[in-house]
Amino acid sequence: MSFNLVTEPWIPVLYQDGSTADVSLASCFTDAASIARIGGDLPTQSFAILRVLLAICHDAIGFHSQRAVRHVVSHRLDTTPLVTYVSDYADRFDLFHPTRPFMQVATLRTVNDTAAGLEKLISDVPNGAPFLTMRRGRGLQHITAAEAARWLIHAHAFDPAGIRSAAVGDPHTKGGKGYPIGPGWVGQIGGIIVHGQSLAETLAYNIVPTPDDPSDRPVWAQDNPQTEQRQIEPHVAGPVALLVWQSRRIRLIGDARGVTGVVLSQGDRMTPQNRHDLEGMTAWRYSKPQTKKFGIPVYMPLKHDPAKDGWRGFPAIVSTHPGQEDGQDRTRRPASVSNLADISVDLELDLDATVGLEMVGMDYGPQEATIAELYHDRLDVRIGLIGARAAELHTLIQDAIRLADECVWELGRMAAHVARAAGDFDGVEGAQERVRTEAWSALDHDARAWLADLRADSDTTAIKAAWQHIIRRAIETGADRVARTASSAADRGRATKYGFMTTAKAEVLLRSALRNKLPLAYQPQNTTEESTDD
Repeated sequence: MSFNLVTEPWIPVLYQDGSTADVSLASCFTDAASIARIGGDLPTQSFAILRVLLAICHDAIGFHSQRAVRHVVSHRLDTTPLVTYVSDYADRFDLFHPTRPFMQVATLRTVNDTAAGLEKLISDVPNGAPFLTMRRGRGLQHITAAEAARWLIHAHAFDPAGIRSAAVGDPHTKGGKGYPIGPGWVGQIGGIIVHGQSLAETLAYNIVPTPDDPSDRPVWAQDNPQTEQRQIEPHVAGPVALLVWQSRRIRLIGDARGVTGVVLSQGDRMTPQNRHDLEGMTAWRYSKPQTKKFGIPVYMPLKHDPAKDGWRGFPAIVSTHPGQEDGQDRTRRPASVSNLADISVDLELDLDATVGLEMVGMDYGPQEATIAELYHDRLDVRIGLIGARAAELHTLIQDAIRLADECVWELGRMAAHVARAAGDFDGVEGAQERVRTEAWSALDHDARAWLADLRADSDTTAIKAAWQHIIRRAIETGADRVARTASSAADRGRATKYGFMTTAKAEVLLRSALRNKLPLAYQPQNTTEESTDD
């Protein structure tokens, strides 16, 4: 039985009118102008599906110059060739095709000729606690073909590292085991999606020029894909192939009525060093250790920090002047962001129009063999803020976030002083971390609003002052809470290595530091008093 992704509904979407539906590939492209965004069981799943759509765009139309990309942004993506393309390749999008099942190997089997349960396909967190708790029990025995298609794509993108079952005919296995080759490629990056007002705009904003290389095609479009063997030494034809990189070899067990199991083995290894010319949906960081190891400048994907909200990493996404280390840029922004920044100037786009910057990624546990945490955040900013004309603002934002970090650190120091004053020397570190976490949480809403309001021509003095007031409010609120909850022992104080410390003294030290770091927040407000003579 067939389940063809071109005609069967399997992609969850949110329409601009607020309605939701599952749609086929053909309908997804036909309705792209009225679809707000792709959905999914997890944000990582939505990201992986979007990359499939982008690979189709590249293979169907071809964007090999900046001029071609400018055209699709200025004239809106023409989806007619995309619908024609998926119809022409319909047999390659059949989930249960007898010889070329979509993103699978029809003949894949293990040396024991056994299949694994669906827990191998559906992403888990450590200790077997699944993200989707409704999957427990019978929910892990059977899933629909539509669900299986989504998790199949997700597995290629984000499957953790670790030992996998040895596939028959794989010469790189040993003792019936396929040894770790690392997580799926997309799990190794800090994903960035530039969102427009519709799916059509989102696709256009994330298209970057690619080399005109006939070998750079997605796996379903290759006449003779090397699916029977896997690549130990990574070789990728180009950016289009990397969008849907086959990190695993997979065969679903089931049919159009449902899927009950999976055969999952190691696929094509992909290393992260210096892939910035191939991968356009992540920022990059200069790595001194990797540079020393390889003897050439090395950039690694800049993964999202689960401990930080997205706005704290904003400078690395947009900055054109990130600072230098060993004569190299410390970071490089995503090619998609850089490309849109250039196009926004060339096409004179409305610089006050809003785009969304969605951040998606996986944080893995020990040996990257389990999923520790899923990262997901989104910032809404004006297009003008990502362009070269906003270079001064990029530096200002970087300085602003550094200033917030310093002030949050000072609040933590106050909490530590209060703990010492109470004699709770073992609780110093915990007190620091607790109030700092609370402070970042308190800053979050106003920080996002501050970023969203910035324009390329914003008055820098005014926005600096606004930011310093935001910090002052958040830190002083935190300080008041620390002082209010301090014990009587802390109020009385005691001798510490920092001198005799009390709650009051700790607060004085904090406020002194804030006045020094936030001068604009402590300037008196100018008021004009009106008087009338009778």
